Amino acid sequence: MQWIDAARDAVRRLAGPLADTIEVRALDGDQERFEIRPEGGTTVLAGTGPVAVAAALNRYLREVAHGHVSRWGVQLPATAPPPGETIRAASPYRHRVAYNLTVAGYSTAFHQWADWERELDLLAASGVNAAHLTLGQEAVWLEAFQEFGYTERELLEWIVPPSHQAWQWLNNIHSFGGGTSRGLVERRAELARRVLGRMRELGIRPILPGFSGTVPDGFVKRNPGAVTVDQGLWFMNVAGPRRPDWLDTSTPEYAAVAEAFYRRQRERFGRHDAWAIDLLHEGGLIGDASLTEAAAGVERALRAADPGYLWVIQAWAGNPREELLAALDRSRLLVVDLTGTAWREKAGFQGAPWAYGILPNYGGRHGLYGSLPDIAAVPATVRGADGLANMAEGVDTNPVVWDLFADLTWTERPIDLGEWLPGWVRARYGQDDPDALAAWRVLRESVYADWGPDFGPSSSLGAPVPDEEVFKDFQIYASTDSVLAAAPSPAPDQASVVGPRRLHYDPADLEKAWRLLLAAAPRLRDADTYRYDVVDVTRQVLADRARALAADLAGPAAQQAFLDLMDRQERLLATRPEFLLGRWLRAARGWGADEAEADLIERAAKRLITVWGDADAAVLADYANRDWAGLTGDYYKARWSAFFASGPADWNAFGQEWADRRTEYQSEPVGDPVEVALEIMSSQ
Repeated sequence: MQWIDAARDAVRRLAGPLADTIEVRALDGDQERFEIRPEGGTTVLAGTGPVAVAAALNRYLREVAHGHVSRWGVQLPATAPPPGETIRAASPYRHRVAYNLTVAGYSTAFHQWADWERELDLLAASGVNAAHLTLGQEAVWLEAFQEFGYTERELLEWIVPPSHQAWQWLNNIHSFGGGTSRGLVERRAELARRVLGRMRELGIRPILPGFSGTVPDGFVKRNPGAVTVDQGLWFMNVAGPRRPDWLDTSTPEYAAVAEAFYRRQRERFGRHDAWAIDLLHEGGLIGDASLTEAAAGVERALRAADPGYLWVIQAWAGNPREELLAALDRSRLLVVDLTGTAWREKAGFQGAPWAYGILPNYGGRHGLYGSLPDIAAVPATVRGADGLANMAEGVDTNPVVWDLFADLTWTERPIDLGEWLPGWVRARYGQDDPDALAAWRVLRESVYADWGPDFGPSSSLGAPVPDEEVFKDFQIYASTDSVLAAAPSPAPDQASVVGPRRLHYDPADLEKAWRLLLAAAPRLRDADTYRYDVVDVTRQVLADRARALAADLAGPAAQQAFLDLMDRQERLLATRPEFLLGRWLRAARGWGADEAEADLIERAAKRLITVWGDADAAVLADYANRDWAGLTGDYYKARWSAFFASGPADWNAFGQEWADRRTEYQSEPVGDPVEVALEIMSSQ
C-alpha cells in the first residue's frame, strides 16, 4: 500500500532512535483502527492508515515506552520493549477535526515547513483526520476577483497580513495593516501546496475555505446587476471593525464568482472536497435575501465544484439556523459544534452529521484551563456525534487537555481519570514520581476540575463594550487571563473583555500543586517536558498572585510589589522558547522579502497580541494577551509603570505606538527554568 511509506516516515520523525525497533504494517477494514503487538524483539504498529499508525505510536510511547511527544516538550527513552500483549483500538468517530479557523492567526500564522511538518505529525499522532487550512488561500481571491474588474493592487490592499487572514475568511475584517504583497502571497501558496501534499500523504483531510460571498468594496459598480449587502460592523453590527460586503449567494452573479473561485483554487492547490463556509458568522446581515435561498446557492456552487463535496459549518453564535439546515442536503454537511452545547439546543442539527467540540482556549491565552472530568465523560454524556473537534483558538496551551480529548478518539467508553492521569504523568516525565503525580492530582481537582465560566464585560477595560448578548457564547468557556496583561486601572479583574472576573479555583490549591511539582525537581529536572510544565505552572502562580495584589493598587508599596511580580514573571518566561515574544516576532519577520515587508508583517503580528487591530478593534484589546518574556517585561510593565506614575491614558494609542516601534527582543531562552522557579519559591 502506498501510504505505508508515509506512515513509516512519520514514525521515524516522531520516535527518533526508537523507530529502529518498530515495524509498520497495514490492517484491512472500513473502521479506522490500530494494533500494537510484540513480534520477537520488535514492536509492530499496524493500522488502517497513516493516522491510525501514528496514533498507535502515540499509544505505544505513553503506555509501554513511557515517552511523550507534544508541542510542549518531548521526552523519549533511549530504548523501549515491545508490549507484553497486543493492544487494540478502533475509532467510533468518522471525523476528528483540528483547528478553530483562528488557529491560523493565534498559533500557526508564521509557521515554516519545519513547523508544519512537526505539527502535522502531532495531529496524526492525536488521531486527527481532518483539519482547517487557510494558509495560502488568499491567492484564490487574488486571481478570481481579477476576473470581476479588480486590479491586483486593489486586491493586495484589501487582503490583510498573514496574522489576521483567518478573520477575513470569517467575513469579519478587510483592508487592514498595509495589506500584503504578491511575493508574500506566492510564498504562502507555495508552502500551502507542500502542507496540503503532506496532509494527503498522512490521510488528514484538508478543509479549505469555500466562497461564502465575501467581496471587496465596489463589486456592484464593477459588475452591474449584482446584489451586495453592507455587513456593517463585526460584532452584531454594534462594535468592531467594518466587515467586507456580502454578495447575495442566491444570485447568478454569486454563481459566476463561485465558479471562478473554485476553479482557481483547484488550479492552484489541486482537487479538494471539503470546504468551510459560514453564512451570517457572528452577526452577518442578509438584507432582503432569503437565508434558505442563500444556502441553496452556496450548495449549488459546491456541488458544481465537486459532486462529492462536504460543507463544514460552525455551530456558533446561534448558527446554523433551522431554515438553513432545512434547505440543504444534510448528508453533505458536517456541523462542528464549537462548544459542545448547540447539539442539545438544535435537536442534533436535523439529522446532519456533527462533531462534538470543545473550545478550551480564546486568543491563545496561557491560563491553565479545561475540565478533565467533562472531557473524560463525553462518551457517556454525548449522543449521536459523528466526530470530535478540538476548537481551541490557540493550540499552544494545556497539554493535558489536548491529550485527554485526543484519547476520546479511540474509545466508546468514558475515560477513568483515576487510571488515565497516573499513566499520563509517568509518560510525560519518563518515570513514576510521587510528588509529580500528587501535583497533578491537585491540579485535576482544582484548575482542571471544571470549565468555570464566570464572564462579564468590564467598563474598566478602557474600551467601548457592546451589550453582553454580543458575547454570550463566550460564557460557555471563559479561560483565565492574567491581570498583568490588563489595561491599567485601579483594581483590574480581567485583561480581555471576554476574560473571567475571578478564578474558577482556589489559588491556594495551585500553590500546593506548584510546590509538589517542584519537590520532584531532583529527579525530573532534566526532562524537557518537566521543565516546560514547571514554567507553565509557576507562570500561573505568579499571575494569580498578581490578581490578589490588583484588588488594591492604591499605595506605592502595593504598586512596587506588582511591578516586582512582573520582573519575576519576565525572568521565568525567558527560560523557555515557548514563552518568548522575540521568537514570535522573528518568525513573523522571516516571511518578509525585505526589511520593509518584514516591518509590515511584524507590526501586524504585534497588534494581534496587544491592541488586536486598528483603533476600531478596541473592543478586542488584549483579547490575545500572552504570558511572554518581552511582552511582560516591556509592553505590560511599561503600561503599568506609566499608570502608577501619571494615571489613566489612552491605552489604545499607547499600544498602536508600541506596535509601530521596532525593538529587538530575546528569541532564544536564557537561564535554567527549574532554578528560576525554585528561587521564586524560596523568595516568598
